Amino acid sequence: MQITAQMVSQLREQTGAGMMECKKALTEADGDLERARDILRSKGKAGAEKRAGRTAAEGVVAVASTDGATALVELNSETDFVARNEEFRALAAALAEAAAAVAADSPEALLAARPDLRTRLDDTLAKLRENIVFRRMKRIAAAPDTAVGYYVHTVTGKTAALVELGGVSGPEAVELARQIAMHVAASKPRYATREDVPADVLERERQVLAELTRNEGKPEAAIPKIVEGRLNKFYETACLVDQPYVREPAKKVGELVKAAGATVRGFTLFVVGQE
Repeated sequence: MQITAQMVSQLREQTGAGMMECKKALTEADGDLERARDILRSKGKAGAEKRAGRTAAEGVVAVASTDGATALVELNSETDFVARNEEFRALAAALAEAAAAVAADSPEALLAARPDLRTRLDDTLAKLRENIVFRRMKRIAAAPDTAVGYYVHTVTGKTAALVELGGVSGPEAVELARQIAMHVAASKPRYATREDVPADVLERERQVLAELTRNEGKPEAAIPKIVEGRLNKFYETACLVDQPYVREPAKKVGELVKAAGATVRGFTLFVVGQE
């Protein structure tokens, strides 16, 4: 009996098993859907629908770079045991390579463009018997006046950063971007510059600082000026360019970038399981 794509899709929806496993089971069952389900159950391939609701907060990040783009991805699992599995890590690396090669802006778009990777993801899920989620990705296309550097924490594989510098190019600029990416991974800024801080976040910080200053007994008329001064500490914590550079704390990241004739166009920080 001919096994159609519709039959494979139906069995996949019912069992949560990977496409290739479903096709094999249908072939073995000569197209009998119920028997194919039993075959999958007997082989431990079914049941992914139950796993799908379980939290996948472990995992790894992976980065890949080509002449056309640099991409960062996060692949999640339920346990650190699976996150350390070589097949799981190879899948993360393959997703990063595809993200760098394909002009897609989301995991869904990338998997739609590369159905072979969707099949591989499904098959890995079925084989490792955990909920596995391709959670997020970031892709930066190459440009003549842009340098992109990245850093991955090689010991854990759970933290990675991309940094995009504008107005510069070449190996030295890429190395500078890489050094700043290391800083981002260590210091975890929330914004690139002061201008990137949302107005509501800034207003909330002002209100907190004003109340703090008021509780210290400072004169009401002096509070606005004191608050503006104290905001500098907030910027040093929250904004990349205002942070002391981790390898040279006497110098701020913004000063380092300016000395190279560059600007910070943006950064991306992925920490597994965090927003």
